[in-house]
Amino acid sequence: MLTTTPLLMLAFAATGFAQAPEGYRTVYITSMVDSKFVVVPKSAASGSTVVVQTGTQKPEQQWYLKTGSSKIQLAGTGNLCLDAGAQSNWKDMASISLKECSDTEDGQKWEVKEDGRIALEKSTPQECIDLQYMRATENNPVGLYSCAGLGNTGAADKGINWPLVDATSP
Repeated sequence: MLTTTPLLMLAFAATGFAQAPEGYRTVYITSMVDSKFVVVPKSAASGSTVVVQTGTQKPEQQWYLKTGSSKIQLAGTGNLCLDAGAQSNWKDMASISLKECSDTEDGQKWEVKEDGRIALEKSTPQECIDLQYMRATENNPVGLYSCAGLGNTGAADKGINWPLVDATSP
């Protein structure tokens, strides 16, 4: 029994450290309105809406993404990605949710910009991930808003700017 216990402990420990897909990094998507808030789904289930909550540096608040063209996958789930839905949903104040990851869904094709904005690649005019009503409060919705920002300020609009913080292993 003593020889199997260390093996079981190692197996449990390994399940807590999921690996990012090749070329992706593991991050917290923080709000520029208030950096203590991070993007999270209400639950780790397909169809769950996306909100902000106080960052606790827990694995369920981590995302896999890369700069440039990217899917944005909830870390550790293996198959749930940010999804803007059908093209008819791609407008200011529209919701974002989780959905099974797909390489062909246009609503899952994001452009992670160096300036902090995360744009829906195929939208015209381009829509970015937005902190609705620019309210950094528990469970405030995250949706879409014009990448031009309020007053055409672009990345200077704090509501559409999402600094990425690399997640580190405990």
